[in-house]
Amino acid sequence: MSTPTSGPRVSARHRKQKSPVVAIILVVVGMIVLFAAGYGLSRVIQGSSSSAPSPTAEPTSTTPGESSSATTEPKPCVTITVTPGTGLPSTSQVTTNVYNATDRTGLAATTAEELQRRGFVIGTIDNDPLGKTVSGVAEIRHGPSGESAAKLMAFYLPGAVLVDDGRSDATIDTALGAAFTQVAPQSEVESAILEPSPSLSGPGCPSPSAPAAPASPSEETALSPSPEASSS
Repeated sequence: MSTPTSGPRVSARHRKQKSPVVAIILVVVGMIVLFAAGYGLSRVIQGSSSSAPSPTAEPTSTTPGESSSATTEPKPCVTITVTPGTGLPSTSQVTTNVYNATDRTGLAATTAEELQRRGFVIGTIDNDPLGKTVSGVAEIRHGPSGESAAKLMAFYLPGAVLVDDGRSDATIDTALGAAFTQVAPQSEVESAILEPSPSLSGPGCPSPSAPAAPASPSEETALSPSPEASSS
């Protein structure tokens, strides 16, 4: 007596026909899984690289309590009108030695006479004791206490340069040079001293340039030793 079966039996041949299809499906699924895993790993690596700080970046330091975006307010700079002669002494308060720094005979003596007529107090009249040959108009030598006196003299000798030699008293030396022609007329001196001129004032202003009169020591003409003593 035979035992009845519950349904048709799958033959071994039929099972062998299905095996390649299953294998192909498994291979495709495996490739998809590998591709997805590789893609996800690459995204993770890229994200880590982009979030890492740049090796060349430098942190910005700020003062405690101060915002990094805060800007410094500009310092003030205003234009004011000044009078060149303000604060200068009168000619009667200035004592000057007059020296001849050229080979022109009698230059110191005649110039000292003219300066004395303008009210200056004349000290020594002689050849330049420094033995220089001044090629410009003149050298006006002074110390800290005689700076204002030297500035006054510069109005009478336009083009002269001021030289601070560090002397302790208020006297000045007027060493006449080869370019000197005459003491400026009194009318021109007074006009230059009293003529108002604009000037910048305030901590935000650029460094002021040297005034035209008197000239700054940096504009001093190059000098050379005198080959022989000249007459005053």
